[in-house]
Parts: sequence; structure tokens; C-alpha cells
Amino acid sequence: MTRNLKFLVKDIEEATITAARTACVQIMNGLVEVGPAYKGEFASSWYAVEKGQAPGGVRKPGRSTDVYKYDLRNVPKTKFKAGTWYEIVNGAPHAAVAMDLVDGVFRYEGGPIKDPVNEGSRYGGRRGEVSDGSGNSVSTAELDWWPTYNVGGNLQKDLAKGVQEGFGKARGFKA
Repeated sequence: MTRNLKFLVKDIEEATITAARTACVQIMNGLVEVGPAYKGEFASSWYAVEKGQAPGGVRKPGRSTDVYKYDLRNVPKTKFKAGTWYEIVNGAPHAAVAMDLVDGVFRYEGGPIKDPVNEGSRYGGRRGEVSDGSGNSVSTAELDWWPTYNVGGNLQKDLAKGVQEGFGKARGFKA
């Protein structure tokens, strides 16, 4: 009985880690979907790291016109332990600008790899401050997409979907 219980506990721990990793993938892909992707550097720089670890840098998408797609290879396996397992952070040097947290300097460099949500004139220093109309400024995500994703319900939806999918992938578990 003790031997079977030991294996059951190990299976539950492995399933929980798989669910956490799958949730990270779902969240990172959700961030790519709602966030900006002008050249793809910011979209390809999401990392799920263990607490206190630094993210890597910019990844290269498959083609220059692709938005990066995350999978389980992008989330390292961790050990089952108490506390925070993963933090999702962006390693792009201009992450704060792309997240509309600070003002930036913007140059038009040809068409973006993601459909614009606004094209026209820039009316402020933040990435998403582009008005409809004439001009050559482009925004590939809504202004304040970052806090909207976090508190608007999409983060919770992506987390729940990822956990459910992750438990479904785990050996011996059905979602």
C-alpha cells in the first residue's frame, strides 16, 4: 500500500508540474496574441523562469514574418516544491516600452509582422498612443494591453485553460 501511495504522489506531482508548464505556454502565447509585434523581437522574448532567474534575450521566429509560437520546450522542467515555480518575464531590451510602461522613441521601419490595431499619427510618447487617421505611425496592440490582459480576465482564462490542458496531457489523468 505504501509503495502504491508513493507512486500516486509522484504521479500527482508530475501532473501538477506538467499543468504548470502548459499554463505558462498558454499564457505566453496569450501575451503574444494581445501584445505588440512590430518586428517580433518583443513577442519572441517571453520566458517562464524559476523565481529569481533572469530571462534570456530575443529569440528568432521561424521566418521574419512569423509571430513567435511557444511550446513546452520553452518552459524548463522544475521540481515539485512549495512556493512560486515560474515567473513569466520578457527579456527584450525594450520590454518596458512595448508594455506601455515608459515613453519611447519610435521610427517607422516598414510594415509590421502583426496586423495593426491603429494607424495614423502619434499623439504621445507611449507605444500605443496612435490615433486613427493620416500619418505613418503604427500600433500592433491596444494602448495599455498589458494591464488589460492582467486584470481584464484573459490571464485567468489562459491560466485555467493551460492547467486543464496540462492535466489532460499528464499520464493517467483526464481533464
